[in-house]
Amino acid sequence: MAESLAQCVDSLELSVQCLEKTVGRLNNESQSSNYLTTGLLQSRRVFELVPEYDVQRAKLDLIEEVEPLIKNLNSKLVKNLSKLERERDNLQQTLELNALRLKNRFNGEDFREADMSSDLVIMTSSTSEELEQLKQLKVQKTELLESIRLLRDTMKNE
Repeated sequence: MAESLAQCVDSLELSVQCLEKTVGRLNNESQSSNYLTTGLLQSRRVFELVPEYDVQRAKLDLIEEVEPLIKNLNSKLVKNLSKLERERDNLQQTLELNALRLKNRFNGEDFREADMSSDLVIMTSSTSEELEQLKQLKVQKTELLESIRLLRDTMKNE
């Protein structure tokens, strides 16, 4: 254990010596560029105290400039979000209607004999209340169709 620690210390000393040589070379080679950085490229820093009133006024000006933009963007975002929600609801209604059509078609109802004129899918912009009303009407329609089917079945059995 002591031998490996001694090797580590020796390696570390060699690394430090190598780094010292490298730093010395860099200092010698970079003296010409030191003049450039210290003399020509060094910027002068001037600090000036700004009154608190000016700082507060600048903040208020910035707020007055940015706040209307933020409100405008927010209103656009809300408007587009509601439009996308209506579109999503319309697509969901279309999906449900098409699924119902497929179900009716595969449950033995003849596709050609079915009255599909009342089932037209119209993609429009609707409010959520209208979509909810449409959904309720569709549920009512399916219930009525089911009751008609049951009545027909009972009439056939009699």
